[in-house]
Amino acid sequence: MTEPKLTRAAIVDTAISLADTDGLDALSMRRIADRMGAGAMSLYRHIANKDVLIAAMADEVAGRYPYPAVEGKNWTWRDRVRIAGDIDWELYQRHPWVLLAFATPRYSFGPSSLACLAWLVEGFRELGVTTHEATEMSFAVWNYISGATLPHISSSLVTRKGADETEENGLRSLLAGYPIHPTPPALSDLHGTGDKFAQLNLLRLGLTALCDGFALRAGRTPFLGPE
Repeated sequence: MTEPKLTRAAIVDTAISLADTDGLDALSMRRIADRMGAGAMSLYRHIANKDVLIAAMADEVAGRYPYPAVEGKNWTWRDRVRIAGDIDWELYQRHPWVLLAFATPRYSFGPSSLACLAWLVEGFRELGVTTHEATEMSFAVWNYISGATLPHISSSLVTRKGADETEENGLRSLLAGYPIHPTPPALSDLHGTGDKFAQLNLLRLGLTALCDGFALRAGRTPFLGPE
């Protein structure tokens, strides 16, 4: 049997596909090799170990969702934050595992992620802040995006461990009008109102609030209306 041609790019692409369907926990050099019809040891001629592989996967995925070129767009720094939120939201829906990879220092900030960071920092510099301050603002934006996205993709990260993604919880039952726990007085007005807390809308609301805070800290008048 002739072993298929292996390249680093092909191995990374196969690993991404496997992680998309089965999650990072299921990722192994053996499973990747089996899917490619190759011997597991042959992969190590191209990828030193699993940590190197996941770092390469994370940067490859980041490169598939780049922040767009700004030339001729007349975008403000607020526009960049909104665009980053929309792009990262889509990225995490398509590749939920990468949220965990980005949160792990040894897997994050390859060339593609650094380019995205520079794109945000460049926008925040319009506020007259230092590069260090602009970087802190960028991290705050990314932290909020990942946190706001997590509830929406959590089932993709945990159902392989036996969780029931349709399981009811206290808030859902309260909104549906049949609370399964005692209702705190401050939440009584939510009884039976239905679940109107769409995650994408909450993401954009939070990013607007962050931007208002950034503007205030930078000495600008915050914009309190919808983006």
